[in-house]
Amino acid sequence: MNERKDMIFVDGSNVLIQLSKEIGVEFRADKPPATAIEIVQQIISPNAHWQGGPIILRKYWFASYRGNDEDLLKYSRCLRNNRFEPMLFKKQDGREKGVDIGLTKEMLVNAFHQNFDRALLIAGDEDYLGLVQEAKRYGQSIDGAFFNHGLSEKLVLALDDFQEFKVNWNDKLWKSQIEKLKNELQA
Repeated sequence: MNERKDMIFVDGSNVLIQLSKEIGVEFRADKPPATAIEIVQQIISPNAHWQGGPIILRKYWFASYRGNDEDLLKYSRCLRNNRFEPMLFKKQDGREKGVDIGLTKEMLVNAFHQNFDRALLIAGDEDYLGLVQEAKRYGQSIDGAFFNHGLSEKLVLALDDFQEFKVNWNDKLWKSQIEKLKNELQA
């Protein structure tokens, strides 16, 4: 019996901005604290296993970063420690460049080569509507997951399946993670 092969594509900039709003803790998405990435990893994990136990081939994290080569290495190390494939783009003149197109290119190339059976898109941005429609033409399932806020209904309707991140931030586990994040930001 063949197991389903999945790839996860995360718009890291988008998800970090939304996470900051969700938990009410301000931090920069282009220079994120390690705990914020850990929280995202913990939120994504249950959503990556719907409908059985797939083989997760890759988890890509697309984001912009601010800073020098040491900042890039620190961010990349943190992503690797959370089992993400870092796809990071340096901010140009304070503006994010390359994240959406990088994610789009990677998903389309992998869809074309039939490298996955299902892609899980972690994004809520309507900019990905065309990507979802095009990637589905190759026959794979394109599913999504994101927070309810900052979510495009058109994107949800284009996906084969969608799961909203439902997080009880008052739960003891999440409260401790948020405290850890606040402490990291104060250090």
